[in-house]
Amino acid sequence: MPTNSSEFEIKFLFPSDKLQAIEKFIVSKGGIRRQHLQAIYIDTPDFLLTQAGVAFRLRKEGRQWIQTLKVSTSNPLERLEHNVTLSAVGSAIPHWDIELHQSHEAGHLLKKRLSKLQTKDLQASYQTDIWRRKALVRTRQGLVEYALDLGFIQVNQPTGMTKTVVQELEIELKEGPSSNVLLHAQNIIKRYKAYIDTRSKSEHGYLLARNLQANPPVRAKSVSLKKIHGDMAAINLLIHSCLSQVLPNQSVLNSEALNPSEYLHQLRVGLRRLKVLFKYLARHNIFIGEEGLEVFKKTFDALGQYRDSDYLTGTLNPVLLSLGGPEIKLSAIQDLPNPSHITRNAEFQLLLIELMSLGTPPIVEPVEGKDAQENSAAIKKTAVKLLNNTFHFVVDRVPRFALLEDEEIHTLRKKMKFMRYSLEFFRDYCDKNQYRKFFKSISSTLDHFGLFNDICVSISRIEGLTEGDPTLLFALGWLKAERQRVRSLCEKSIKKLIQGELAWKI
Repeated sequence: MPTNSSEFEIKFLFPSDKLQAIEKFIVSKGGIRRQHLQAIYIDTPDFLLTQAGVAFRLRKEGRQWIQTLKVSTSNPLERLEHNVTLSAVGSAIPHWDIELHQSHEAGHLLKKRLSKLQTKDLQASYQTDIWRRKALVRTRQGLVEYALDLGFIQVNQPTGMTKTVVQELEIELKEGPSSNVLLHAQNIIKRYKAYIDTRSKSEHGYLLARNLQANPPVRAKSVSLKKIHGDMAAINLLIHSCLSQVLPNQSVLNSEALNPSEYLHQLRVGLRRLKVLFKYLARHNIFIGEEGLEVFKKTFDALGQYRDSDYLTGTLNPVLLSLGGPEIKLSAIQDLPNPSHITRNAEFQLLLIELMSLGTPPIVEPVEGKDAQENSAAIKKTAVKLLNNTFHFVVDRVPRFALLEDEEIHTLRKKMKFMRYSLEFFRDYCDKNQYRKFFKSISSTLDHFGLFNDICVSISRIEGLTEGDPTLLFALGWLKAERQRVRSLCEKSIKKLIQGELAWKI
């Protein structure tokens, strides 16, 4: 018989020296026996399912085969899941049939994302062999399941079989509100130095099959509020849009990626988008605590050190060398420890749990027409008011731009970033044509202001070192001249920005 459900879970990785303690903990909760789970993941030869956020598998549980379809949602912790118990038993791999899921919402979403997909297009792509130890834990409001998975994922390549080890802990909601999972997740982080990993077994199998270390960095995706029913649903969608960028990028950084620069940058963008969103949430009495805000700032600043060093080594030194100047020998990004020590930190991981707690609703049902517009009236009013206030702040300072200190220019940059991220959130509240023009103008302006900020940071780092290292004087002179040139570009672009039509509807 088919079973219909959605899946809400958090998956953790943890230091190997914590495995014995975690296993003992699960045994103490009733997880005495282990279950052997062997699965075959099905996809097209070019992995269209995986790239569409879909996992399709056959899993042997004992002698029984279960066919499962999982489809991602706007909530990075929730997937639609549909299980069908097949009549086949034994070791022989049964035939699969994607049409068995067509009556479930997961099947509907799959059809929407891959409308031309047919069962004949699919093939076995990789396999998992897992020993699972699980325990059900009753809470005051429901039930959660702990599952400790140990085993491997394997792919049969033309050159032979390749494997990757699986050692992960999942906490899945079985009954009650999702806050049950979040409370247990906090405990696991504190006790076992565990850290969140959003990469599924299907993603790991895909990477192994493609001989990749990680998927590309996750960038911010557009948000549509047109069909959202109610202010809280809109708020939760905005929170999830930020977490959908933050969680995957921090997961790759946690894995000690060899080339972390762009993942780190996109993580900082996601955190910056969250910071903008905090101002809107505050208008609806939704906050994170003072301790969380402090951790947020500390983490963001620590990650910023890597970004500053990246500018010096990746941008400034090549320019100086091309001009015949000496290379700057300051600490470079490759000299810093891997940023995983920042993202794996328990304080940051607990902050992520707190952020998840701000928005964990059920799947949002779309609403058409007038009702949807009326139900989002409060959100729209808040958005327009804050955008207007921020724009007026910028307009007020542009006439005396030539007199502004560097720190005041940096403040203008932050205000414009607030506007740009706000526009990404509230695009549906804008005039379509004016949006494109204004967004292009503010993005171009921010590029100039960003370069100006990089130059100012570099001058600050170098200026105090020239007495001990005279070779830095060449770089310092070039940077100060470049600062004046770029400052002029900033002034021209921001004057052009404020003269254009506003993107949002007042």
